[in-house]
Amino acid sequence: MLEKQFITKTYYRSLIHENDSRHPIEILGELFAEEEQKEFPDASEIRFAQGEVYFHNKDYEAAIFKWENVHNELEPWAKKNIADAYLELAIYPEAESIYQSINTESLTLRTEVLLQLFSLYIQQEKYQNANQMIKKMVKLNPDYPNVTKLARSFFEKQEDWQSAMELAIQEGVRTENLSWFELLKSYIKNGHAKQQLPNFFFDALTVARKNAPDLFEQLVIALWNNYETEQEFFQWLKAFNTYLKNLGWEEEDYSYNFLSKKYKETYDELMGGSYSLKQLTDMIPDLLNAWIKIVGKEEEVLPSSAIFAWNEIVPDRFQADALKIAEKILFNAEVNVDVLEKSKDLNIVIDNWTDKHNLDHNIRIQALSRQSLDFHHQLTGVISFNHDTKTGFLNHFLQEEMVVRNNREGAVSIYKYSDEMKIIQYRDYQEQELSLDQYMASMERGKPAKICYEVNVPNQLLERNQLVIVELPELNRASGLTDAFIETMQILDSLLVVVDVNQGLPESRQKWIEMIQQQFPQLKTYFIQVGTDANEETKSYLGAEVFVYDYTIEHREKLADFLTTDWQQNKLVHQRMKKYLFLIQKKIRNLFDQRMKMKSQLEETIQSKQDLARKVNGAINQLEDLIIEKINMIRKSFILANEETRKELVNDIPVILKATAKTITKKRDFQRIHIELNDEMNKKIETYLNEECMPKFLSRIRDWLVLCETELKDGKTFLDEIAEGFNSLIGFDRLQLPCDFMILEDWERDIDRLTSGVNYEPVNILLRYTPRQVLLKSAGKVFGKIIQNKEMFVNGFKQLIETGNYGPIVETIADRFFTPFHLIEQGIERDLRLFFKNAFEELKGLAEETDKEINEKTMELVEMKENPEAFRDPLKIFEITRLQYKYILEIDEMAYSQVNS
Repeated sequence: MLEKQFITKTYYRSLIHENDSRHPIEILGELFAEEEQKEFPDASEIRFAQGEVYFHNKDYEAAIFKWENVHNELEPWAKKNIADAYLELAIYPEAESIYQSINTESLTLRTEVLLQLFSLYIQQEKYQNANQMIKKMVKLNPDYPNVTKLARSFFEKQEDWQSAMELAIQEGVRTENLSWFELLKSYIKNGHAKQQLPNFFFDALTVARKNAPDLFEQLVIALWNNYETEQEFFQWLKAFNTYLKNLGWEEEDYSYNFLSKKYKETYDELMGGSYSLKQLTDMIPDLLNAWIKIVGKEEEVLPSSAIFAWNEIVPDRFQADALKIAEKILFNAEVNVDVLEKSKDLNIVIDNWTDKHNLDHNIRIQALSRQSLDFHHQLTGVISFNHDTKTGFLNHFLQEEMVVRNNREGAVSIYKYSDEMKIIQYRDYQEQELSLDQYMASMERGKPAKICYEVNVPNQLLERNQLVIVELPELNRASGLTDAFIETMQILDSLLVVVDVNQGLPESRQKWIEMIQQQFPQLKTYFIQVGTDANEETKSYLGAEVFVYDYTIEHREKLADFLTTDWQQNKLVHQRMKKYLFLIQKKIRNLFDQRMKMKSQLEETIQSKQDLARKVNGAINQLEDLIIEKINMIRKSFILANEETRKELVNDIPVILKATAKTITKKRDFQRIHIELNDEMNKKIETYLNEECMPKFLSRIRDWLVLCETELKDGKTFLDEIAEGFNSLIGFDRLQLPCDFMILEDWERDIDRLTSGVNYEPVNILLRYTPRQVLLKSAGKVFGKIIQNKEMFVNGFKQLIETGNYGPIVETIADRFFTPFHLIEQGIERDLRLFFKNAFEELKGLAEETDKEINEKTMELVEMKENPEAFRDPLKIFEITRLQYKYILEIDEMAYSQVNS
């Protein structure tokens, strides 16, 4: 009562008579005066009360003064009140200092001080300090009114979910009040628990399970979902399964259906092929041990069968008591699992995994699997030791002589009813539809049963009796039962052993039959004794029923009716599903075998690609050499044509110019003779170039073009041979090495344009000499007199022309003539590289592609060698799942047999 008064600052009321209506200040003042009159006055209580009244009237300085003079047992509360007053005055440092100085044994006062400090820090926005105060308060006095409520509100407002969850767990465990666990659940669902370690929650789970199993289950599901998308999911599973294993788990009424469903979903996901066997081996045993504890009656077959499946593939991971529990459950369980649908789903998962890893599907096993799932038809095998005996029987029984008669002693033929004929050939990795002629012409004498034919025929007997006849290879074709033979035998519901009555069954052949009966004990076997002398008194042989068949319509119909009736009475769905699971096992083993082949194939591929890369690089070097060779040859040939023409030009033009001397006579105008002769000489040169030089040069250039075409075609032939060789190595027409023959047309067009006419520019031959200079040059005298002798002029000019040096002029004319053709010469290398450019780039592209393939295949091989479990583990996991379904099927079959026995 007193502490409540201290907290509310109403202690002063205890000093005032309830009927006294005066102001408390007046009353307390009188009491203080009276106390001071005593011999040993102690006014601490009155001062304490006066301080309260002043505080309520907001006279905080007076209140502080009064409380500072309290020195009895009320002093700690007085100090707290002083701090409260400073808090009201917003003098926070002083208030904080005084609060922190209070030392008391009173739990209430200590709690109140912490509350006030919490409030002080909130007002100052010192949330870290406030956090410390509220946590101290909760630890010190969690039952104090509104403390935990205040703490929760503060943590949520600050989004301090770690502290909020700690509070919920702490208070839930302490009080066992379920509302705290509901609050914890909401935190988890809202995503606030993702960073927490799983064992953080286990104390709360234990208390929740004790008081409310349904809430325990809800909390676990919330945590499961919380960790499911996080990297810590495996850590959660491992920790929770260990927690559950160590938790005392007695029989209880509550059914953990949702948790069991969660276990099932998680197990299915883990078994989906995305995790390594090592990861699962560390995880699955504890998961199954935990699951089997909480699973409901209707699904208990799942974890118990999984335990046995895992124990078969990964032994010594389960303790003996776990196996005993699983065995007890398994053999008393009610099977509510659709094994067939689950097996189909597993088959699809395996097929998808096969596609993802670029492996081959075993087409033949897939075809047999489809047959085993046809529950509407009986699969009846027909076998014999003699091909003619078997063929004769089938011809008569099926009335399909053209279809049955063939040379495929080593193959399996499956005869089914269909509205129209359709024949499909199945090999291990190949499927092909055949015409009847192709089927009749085929001949198979390889390993027995490695090739399977599905023969769909419009046969009324097959349709009426719901029969599928499976013709098997002759038994004496092999020394034992091959894998392919066994795989085919596995799908059969019944087996007809056709025996010629005249040949009987020697002891060696009886051993074959006994081997089949031992290998396939569930297979119903009948001996078909064929021949007109068959003995109908023989009812059984080697434990199998004997049926006489004398090739009459009566016996044909009788046998068909017998097979149909017997099958309809003994339809064994479980047997068919077991056969289907067997074929899934064969598919898994086939993938294992492919792994070994893949390694060898990769090594061979890498070697062949490396050989190809070397050859391609060699071809690139050869092509570069060829290009240089062609450039040199074609350029040299072009230069030779130029040089021959130039040589002629240099020799001919001086002759033409000197011949001009004959045109000089006395009739000439000797004042202009040098100009006239210069013009005449240029015209003669132009005529020569157009009519003699250019035609000869054009003829040589055309010969050069013919040579170019021959050389380029020779280069193309070389490239075609290279492409053919590489395509043969690669296996298909990968490489095409085209050449750009347009350069020939471009050259021809340029030459036609350049040789259509000479664009001649006259040159200065005689204009550098005047007539006087000619005379002086010829007479050797100093010109100073007028000479009238024209003969001297004529002779002087003739001598000048006939003895003149025309070399520089001729070189100028030749240079001008050949200059346009120099552009062709200069472009020969560029044009020839353009001619071979596409081929060169194709070879470089093949080289780069080959190098890339080598790197990829090498990395794949390294990965295969260094990380074999990446391939092996998923297949083992598939096999564990298959075994689980096999165990469930066997239990269901046992229960079925007990019910029908």
